[in-house]
Amino acid sequence: MQVRKLPVAQGLAWFRAAVDLGARNPKAVFGAALLFILVLYGLAIVLTVVAMALTSTGTPSPMTFLVVFVPLFIGLMVLLPILIGGLMHVIREAESGRPVRARDLFAPFSNGRAKGLAALGALQIVFAIVGGMLMVAIAGPNYWSEYVTAMRAAMGGALPVMPEPSHPGLLLLVQIAFNYFTYAIMLLSVPLVMFSGAKLMDAVMASLRASVQNIGANLVAAALFVLGTIAAAIAAALLVWIASLLGGLVHQMVATVLSMAIMLAFGAVLLVVLAGGSYLAWRDTFDAPGTQPPPSFGGIEA
Repeated sequence: MQVRKLPVAQGLAWFRAAVDLGARNPKAVFGAALLFILVLYGLAIVLTVVAMALTSTGTPSPMTFLVVFVPLFIGLMVLLPILIGGLMHVIREAESGRPVRARDLFAPFSNGRAKGLAALGALQIVFAIVGGMLMVAIAGPNYWSEYVTAMRAAMGGALPVMPEPSHPGLLLLVQIAFNYFTYAIMLLSVPLVMFSGAKLMDAVMASLRASVQNIGANLVAAALFVLGTIAAAIAAALLVWIASLLGGLVHQMVATVLSMAIMLAFGAVLLVVLAGGSYLAWRDTFDAPGTQPPPSFGGIEA
């Protein structure tokens, strides 16, 4: 699988195009994103209820924790790339002008791609474990236990005393590099499995090559996404504040409903931009059947 060498400015083109995604079929694209959020929230509620049930009678035994909570968490992590692949499928069909519906979010289960995407979820868990071990090795054996203690003190209302890692500069560099490669591998591997039909290791190795070869374009797109998320979060917080004030004049329930609607819309837009940008990066990066070389970047319109 060939990897195209892309200019750094292509990251700007991805961000610009990702912001415009969904215009052709907003009902399907944003409906799928909302369905994505509702599914994850449903599983998160199950995890919360289980956690509360385990701690209602005191500290749960390690065996109870392993038997009940861990499988639910693993299921959540395995489901995440399947849903991302489904959202990319909806975006791709909508952008191609083909009929698509919000419930096509679950297309990976019907087209046979769910198994490969689930394997990516399992790989993500492995990445998290390896990353945690790496951070512990750099920060020092006592850093994370002291950090957890400080967070518990803060949640209890006390003034936390934050610990210092053994090598703060090295820890920051390793975290940035590790997060870049793991996120790039996961976000590019999903469309490789979903659309290119790549096997797990083939998708991971191709994504790793692309993350190295096109690091400039990828970092530009990531930086724009982070900055755009911060700006959108500030705007959403302001809208929530206004909605709470206006809705509170009618009834507190109205204020709550308006605030939740704004936050759901904010989450749906972020999901569409993230999944859409990753889909565009796959389309432009890999010399796969059905893809075309990327168009030249023509600037960002106001």
